[in-house]
This record gives sequence, structure tokens and C-alpha cells, in this order.
Amino acid sequence: MSRHEQRANGEPGVDEEFDRIQSRWRRRMLGHVAAVVGLLALVVATARWLGFDLAYLWAHRNNLRDVLLEEMLAPSELWPQLQGDASTLIPATLETLAIAGVGTALGLPLAFCLGILGASNVTPKLVNEPVRLLLGGVRAVPSMVYALLFVILAGIGPVAGALAIAMGTIGDLGRLFADEMEEIDSRPVEAVASSGAGLLATTSAARIPQVATAYVAWTLFYLELNARKSSVLGIVGAGGIGYPLIMAFNARNYTRVMAAIVAILVLVVGVEFVANRLRDLLDAERRTSH
Repeated sequence: MSRHEQRANGEPGVDEEFDRIQSRWRRRMLGHVAAVVGLLALVVATARWLGFDLAYLWAHRNNLRDVLLEEMLAPSELWPQLQGDASTLIPATLETLAIAGVGTALGLPLAFCLGILGASNVTPKLVNEPVRLLLGGVRAVPSMVYALLFVILAGIGPVAGALAIAMGTIGDLGRLFADEMEEIDSRPVEAVASSGAGLLATTSAARIPQVATAYVAWTLFYLELNARKSSVLGIVGAGGIGYPLIMAFNARNYTRVMAAIVAILVLVVGVEFVANRLRDLLDAERRTSH
């Protein structure tokens, strides 16, 4: 059909259609550009409100460079410091690892139970919504705040740190467990339920087997995260390597600060390595079973 015939029939021609598409594309692009510019303006305004002053930071750049190059990263300073502080850093690192492990172990059972109760395909709305609200409230409080509260209960030391890690584990893992449970295939559950099985039997026979591997993977992932969290809880008196770290900062001994950071790096990388190997073994076992 020619353009004249299209116009005669009242249909839009190729040129009109092309112009209409171009106009729509321009409006969309202008909208995107306006959104990006608006977002950048918001970030700049927020940064200024926070007190960011690039001129001040640039003028004092030598302070950071001197600390990094002459105290923290100088091998001639760092290695003797590591050797001298080994008797303090090694026990503190092991204590941090213990806080992460015990805290995760304490929080895991409650996270498991609340995660199941918070899944909408397991419990009625009257149960799962209050449970999810509870998990959201527990997650909203940072581990450092929990540590401060548990220092009042258990005194200064690693017990407060382990309890703080347990609370964070309950909130975060509980929410992840509930979300994971809601993604399962409903057909095995319906098959078991059709045999007359109750909620507990249906959950243990048809629901939990579907999420077991994911739950273990999430738990290992959270053990890694908890090792990182535990390394700073000592700043508020909850034990671990955070205590020698904050003491070194207070004394402005930046070589000692770097020695503590090296110990934290070794701890975190070690836990991550072990967790990754366990996940690989788990995947291999799952593939073999299938």
C-alpha cells in the first residue's frame, strides 16, 4: 500500500509512524536523563549536608599518605610489630572465631523455627505475618547495639559478643529461611498432604528436604558474615580482636592497628576458604545423589 493510499484510508504513513516512535524515544530519554540528573543532585546535596569538603580532604591527603606508607604498610615496621603482638593477636583472633561460631550456633535453631513459621505457604496469615514482623524488628537493630545491650547483661567479654551475633543470626537467617521456604515446589507437599499427613509431617517430609541444601549454604554464608561482624564487636567491649584494634587506634599506634587488620584479614579469608570448600562438597554430594 502506498503512502497516498494509506493517507486516503486514514492510516498513519511510514513517516508519521517513524516520527511518533522518535518522539516517544526522545520523551523517554529526557525522562531518564532528568532522573539521573535529579539523583546526582540529591547525592551532591546529601554529601554537602554530611559535611563532605573535597578541598579539605585534598589539603590533608599527606596525613593519610604518611600514616599508610611510613607506619601501616612499611614492612620494616609491620613485621616486628606482628611478631611482638603475636601473643595478643592470636588468642584474640581465636576468640573472634569462637564468638562467630558460637553466636551462629545459638541463633540457628531459632532462625530455623521462625523461618518456617514465617513462610506463608506453611502457616496461616495470622501466624506468618507477626513472625515476619518480629524478624524484621530483630534485623533492624545493628549487632553493635546488641553488643552494647548484652555487655550490660553479661559484662565486658566474648559472651556479650556471642549473644549479639546470635540475635543478628536469628533476624537475618530467619528471614532468608522464610523466603527460601516460600519458593518450594508445592506438588510434593500436596502429595504428602493428600495421604492425611498433618502440618508437622508434611513439613518434615516434603518441605524441609527441598530447602535443606539452601539452608546449609545460607548458614555457611552467614558464618562468614558473622566472622566479619565479630571482628569489630570488641570496640564496644564484646570481646575478640576488636579490643586490641581500638586500643591501638586510641594510642595512635598505626603499625599496631595494621597488625590487627592483618589478623582480621587472615581470619576472614580462612573462614571464607573453609566455607567455600564445604559448599563445594555439598554441591558435589547433591549432584551425586541426583
